[in-house]
Amino acid sequence: MGSNAMTFSTVSTFPLMTTLLEPMQRIQTELSQDEVESTTGEYADLGLQLGVQSGYELSLRNQNDLLQTLTSANSIVSTNLSATQDALNSISQSAQSALQSLAGWQAGGDSGVSLQDQGSNGLQQLISMVNTTSSGQYVFGGQNTGVAPMAAYSSSSSGMTAIAQAFQSTFGMSLSDPNVSSISATALQSFLNGAFANLFQGASWSGNWSSASSVNSTAQIAPGQSVEATTSANQPAVQDLTQAYAMLAAFGGTSLSEAAQQAVVTTASSLMSAGEANVTSTQASVGTVQQQITEANNMMSSQMTVLTTQIGNLDDVDAAQVSTNLESLSTQLQTAYQLTAQLQKLTLAQYLPVS
Repeated sequence: MGSNAMTFSTVSTFPLMTTLLEPMQRIQTELSQDEVESTTGEYADLGLQLGVQSGYELSLRNQNDLLQTLTSANSIVSTNLSATQDALNSISQSAQSALQSLAGWQAGGDSGVSLQDQGSNGLQQLISMVNTTSSGQYVFGGQNTGVAPMAAYSSSSSGMTAIAQAFQSTFGMSLSDPNVSSISATALQSFLNGAFANLFQGASWSGNWSSASSVNSTAQIAPGQSVEATTSANQPAVQDLTQAYAMLAAFGGTSLSEAAQQAVVTTASSLMSAGEANVTSTQASVGTVQQQITEANNMMSSQMTVLTTQIGNLDDVDAAQVSTNLESLSTQLQTAYQLTAQLQKLTLAQYLPVS
């Protein structure tokens, strides 16, 4: 007698729940990616998105970074050059004022300020302006921007000491000797044009007055374009004015004859005129560099605009599309959560008859 075998099949909600896990994980991954792209405005995985264009995109970014770096550096150079121009303006104004005073000076008369004071004050102001700093650099230092170009003025400074020694060597007497009055205007003029003038040139200038480099530092203001970013105290403008002021400071308070004093005033005036003209020339040169920097910045700004657009075309996502995707994925994920919750509530006990 045969028997009938009963067949049982397994009924479970677990497989149904499991099939939802993979799409839920995919949706969560895509949602996380879209959230990043919505925040940054760029593709979350540029390498995957750009593929072989990744190298091109990197090249564009490097070019843009270089231009941004140069533009930032130009800001510092421009600030330093502005400080240089301000100092040159002050130097020029002081020279013009001194020239006016000397023009009204008359031997033996009362000019209000002695020749010696005129020289001492002018020299102090000149040295102060030449020692101008900007962004931690001495703008008249040439390449030697870390050291003050000129030592502070005093009657015992090396420059003034060298003048006293040269006078002693030439005339056999000190500047304070009463016999200085016996020196003729011709003899003094010869000294001023010779031994005295030599103290403000070459090794004597570098040894007694200036610590600046005669070579100016340079700065790259644009790809392939460099300019002189500093000026130097070793230029004729500073040398002439220093010589003129030092001449007045050294000899203005001595007992020189009126004729000899007139030789001092005439020579100092000539030096100041030359120095003031050279200051104007330096201002023009600095102004040219400032204009070059402005033009370079404008050019690089235009280039960066183009580069930024090109990079954006490669990197930037479609904001509207990302927003749509976020909304769609959020809806899908919420639906999946709801289905999972409903499946978890299903049990066999709900379908067994109640006795």
